[in-house]
Amino acid sequence: MKTWTMESDLCQMRPLDTRDIGPITQLAGAAEIAANTFVPHPYPHDAASEFVKLCQERWIHDEAYTFAILHKPNRDFTGTIGIHLDQAHNCAFVGYWIGKPFWGRGLATAALRLIIQFGFGRLQLNRIEAGHFSDNLASGRVMQKANMRFEGVRRQSALHREHYKDVVYYAILRDDHLRDQTS
Repeated sequence: MKTWTMESDLCQMRPLDTRDIGPITQLAGAAEIAANTFVPHPYPHDAASEFVKLCQERWIHDEAYTFAILHKPNRDFTGTIGIHLDQAHNCAFVGYWIGKPFWGRGLATAALRLIIQFGFGRLQLNRIEAGHFSDNLASGRVMQKANMRFEGVRRQSALHREHYKDVVYYAILRDDHLRDQTS
């Protein structure tokens, strides 16, 4: 299996593995994570184990790359970020979550910037997109800080815990990214 790691001043990212099962169970199990994601609540240990296994399988088959986000300097596990490929269109969708104890530290923004560099550099993608529930404004700010551009709102496009939610979409193109790097 190809393994890539990435690093910024704030975080390090590496492929998920079995040592992440405990922290995933603990952090993803928070009601605040479930409120903004499709992560089940409560989050059973077996679900974390299956999630890690699924991520490893998708990695092997070049379908998606999911990384553990580790906070420097102690390398504390803080959450995950994944880039899910649509090879027919040379694009990808990104999803992420950060455990509540680590909110407000810039980790999601740092991780998203790294995954964008990974997508355009290593994977040679043309487009990377992401979405968030309209009531999760913090996730939208993360996307904006990573230079993603607002593309629109798909009204009631997600059925989340028996309620329809609007999803706000952002994207960045290879040309945008290159232009941002030179300015």
